[in-house]
Amino acid sequence: MNLQRNIFGGIITLLLLGNVGCMTPLPSAESVYRRVQPAALELLVDGRMAGSGSIVDVHGGVMVAAHMLPADDTARLEVHSPTLGRHPVRLIALDRGHDLALLQLPVRPEPYPHLNFAKRAPRPGEPVYLYGAPVFRHGVLIAGKVARAQPTFEFYDGAFREILHISAISPIGTSGGPWVNARGQLIGVQSAAMTIKGGHQGVAYAAPLESLQRLLQAERDIHTPTLQMGVEELWSQEPAFLKPLPASLRGLVVRQLQPNGTAGRAGLKEWDIVTTLDGWPIERTEDYVKALRRKDPGQTIRLRATDRTGQNPRELEIQLVPIQ
Repeated sequence: MNLQRNIFGGIITLLLLGNVGCMTPLPSAESVYRRVQPAALELLVDGRMAGSGSIVDVHGGVMVAAHMLPADDTARLEVHSPTLGRHPVRLIALDRGHDLALLQLPVRPEPYPHLNFAKRAPRPGEPVYLYGAPVFRHGVLIAGKVARAQPTFEFYDGAFREILHISAISPIGTSGGPWVNARGQLIGVQSAAMTIKGGHQGVAYAAPLESLQRLLQAERDIHTPTLQMGVEELWSQEPAFLKPLPASLRGLVVRQLQPNGTAGRAGLKEWDIVTTLDGWPIERTEDYVKALRRKDPGQTIRLRATDRTGQNPRELEIQLVPIQ
């Protein structure tokens, strides 16, 4: 019996050792830095640093955040890095629904150093790294961890953007910088951050992997529909706002409404409460944005809304417009 136990225990030990031997250790943060650095860039607008970026294919495609680009299309766009020096770039395509812009470096015979896309989106808790130029400091690698299982939507710069939440500080100047996994593969592009009165709350926003791949493949502008207003969930409102409302009321509160935007012109007012979209009850912001994004700019959506007291319901049909 003891001999059998010893043999059985030995088999288990060998199996465990075999499994350990087969595990491939993740590269160190230092090796991630060395992998990313040659493909990383900084964007200059009329000679001034506007943020960070990275090369995403051998032909010199560069991915940055769309909000880094000025509205004036006469601005001079350049990128520079210790690896490549300083070069002009031209705009290829925009995807404002993900705060992304695709730029193009000059054609050259040899391939550009670039980052490969990750084979899958990162999972919650996985280590990730942001490479950029925070506050005009060059070549800084910032560590973080994925904070959410799936991308979601955040309202900033006048529209909802699809983003991935990452637990990390993302200072000014890192916008457009590449987020990579522990193997140095691209999983996102830095866009914005969760703030309260200008103070960073430790959560960065990154355009997710799928949106990067789609823009690079399309090489054309991707237009995302909007109602030109922000909404907030009822349970995030102050008690004084909630107290007068009917207990059974469900909906989203209209906030940051553009007065001359498509929803404002249709008759919606700030603090109105949207209760249905195309006949379906609505109470989560994520469901609201997904409903809009199932349509194209130019199409219409039907809303039912009350005033801020939950009374005087009315039906509205509003035309969607592209995010600008």
